[in-house]
Amino acid sequence: WAPPLVFIDLPAGGRVVGYDEGATAAVSVVEDAQGVRRLRIDNRQQEGSSSSLLADARQALLPLLLHPEPRRALFLGLGTGVTARSAALDPKLQVDAVELLPEVIAASAHFAAAVGGDLQNPRLRLIAADARRFVRASNRAYDLIVSDNFHPARSGSGSLYTVEHFRAVRERLAPGGLFCQWLPLHQLDLPTLRSIVAAFVRVNPGGFAILATNSLQTPVLGLLVRPDSPRFDLAGLQARLDASHLPRSPAAFGIDDAWALLGSVVAGPASLAAFAAGAPVNSDDHPVVAYLAPRLTYAPDSLPRDRLLALLAEWQIQPAELLNVQADPDAARRQADYWTARNRFILAGRSVQPSADVRQMLAQVQAPLLSVLRTSPDFRPAYDPLLQMAAALAETEPQQAVQLLVELQRIQPARAEAEEALRALGAGPASVASTNGQSVRTVLP
Repeated sequence: WAPPLVFIDLPAGGRVVGYDEGATAAVSVVEDAQGVRRLRIDNRQQEGSSSSLLADARQALLPLLLHPEPRRALFLGLGTGVTARSAALDPKLQVDAVELLPEVIAASAHFAAAVGGDLQNPRLRLIAADARRFVRASNRAYDLIVSDNFHPARSGSGSLYTVEHFRAVRERLAPGGLFCQWLPLHQLDLPTLRSIVAAFVRVNPGGFAILATNSLQTPVLGLLVRPDSPRFDLAGLQARLDASHLPRSPAAFGIDDAWALLGSVVAGPASLAAFAAGAPVNSDDHPVVAYLAPRLTYAPDSLPRDRLLALLAEWQIQPAELLNVQADPDAARRQADYWTARNRFILAGRSVQPSADVRQMLAQVQAPLLSVLRTSPDFRPAYDPLLQMAAALAETEPQQAVQLLVELQRIQPARAEAEEALRALGAGPASVASTNGQSVRTVLP
């Protein structure tokens, strides 16, 4: 229900869950017929939904897990609250979350159930304040600062991507601290992105870029820096994952191991510096983002997937930029293979036409995904789709399903799922068949 003269667009079968009209904006929560809730400001801007838990939680977990032992975190921007609440589930972490609109803070309660945990989590402090002013006025030091992916075309958002703001954020970092600035590539053209990166690297020349997910539709980039500790230790990252105190394992969010955690990196300091070279730097007295960003909203000239793939083709990451290569050259090689597999995986998704027919899907993706897995046995995102398709295929073509499962088992023997699926299919004695001149193990049902 909405009061008269309140404009809220409702999808078919939808309803208004919450509505609050404040001094500067009207904030609504709308639920569609499938039960998905979306947060809107002035009925125009979607600010997240209850269906984006994976992506929103990863925007908390990736920076959180890349820090060895954070105790206090600051989140700039709240939105649905899923990102900040996901971080606050860590029992050793105190989280401050700053949001400009009090109405958004109130509306975020409608999304708390998606995260789980206590709605009144004592480790989460929600603060109604301007993010820029809070950072400059606060005298607290934070181990972790995460800035939301503010829509760059919204009034005032460009000021959160300036040299001056990035410098103020850096001053709020505790020794050994980590800062991550998320950027909505699906709402940014590349010239605007160059200006933001130019502002970031001017303050943080050792920074690098990560991907929140492997999505082609809504890619989200993170600019991340650890000023005091620019390199990572894979064994230390694995220990951090193993000792996680989160109620849900990081593996539930696709962060299975240290390879996957560091595997989100898409660009090192050298690539970011080259990308930003010559771009006008976004600053308070030269607010280029405020002028450039709206262009994509009203006159889009490219698709998000095209911008992401263009960046992956241009950017590089060298193991020596993030790891001590001399201490463990094999680990460095495996991480480089992971990055190569990740890029190939994303590229393979560009030409896929979704189909309900598992045979049509396999015809499109089986060869490229198996190739990805062969590139890096540590890369897992290509494994699960093939596992699911093998299970669907087993109902009509069990022999083909068995052959696919055996190949998955051979490429990634450390994972038990393919072997378990083979047992469920009643796979019996093994035989050896010759395929393309190579000896391939097959299991006959």
